[in-house]
Amino acid sequence: MEIKSSYEIDSYKKINMIFIVIIMFIFFYCFTMPFLNFGFHSTCEGMPLAYCKSRGLTRAFAQILRLNFNEAILYNPYSIKIFSFFLIQLVMRFVINKIIRLSNCKRILIGDIFLSIMMFIFSFYNLVII
Repeated sequence: MEIKSSYEIDSYKKINMIFIVIIMFIFFYCFTMPFLNFGFHSTCEGMPLAYCKSRGLTRAFAQILRLNFNEAILYNPYSIKIFSFFLIQLVMRFVINKIIRLSNCKRILIGDIFLSIMMFIFSFYNLVII
């Protein structure tokens, strides 16, 4: 039983590390995007925000990383809430990996999953509901 539990904890740590890399890549891309001459163009450019609620998120993230919150809100009114989800998740992944290294507590993992799901619903609710 201990071997299975240890294997599950190691798998969880690996998944956390993958999330850390993905989130850091998103932040790096958003930060460097204004300096580069390429980017992904939105398929809903010119459409009203009611039909394309994710428009301008990359530009808004770039502004948030530069602490221009008013500009970010102009690009996308939901950007700060979504950005905070990714930032909190990045910090949580580091903290959870550190806690798991110190103890193999399954309650921490269940709490992490529950908290992440609740934060996801709160952060992305406006993008999903029409």
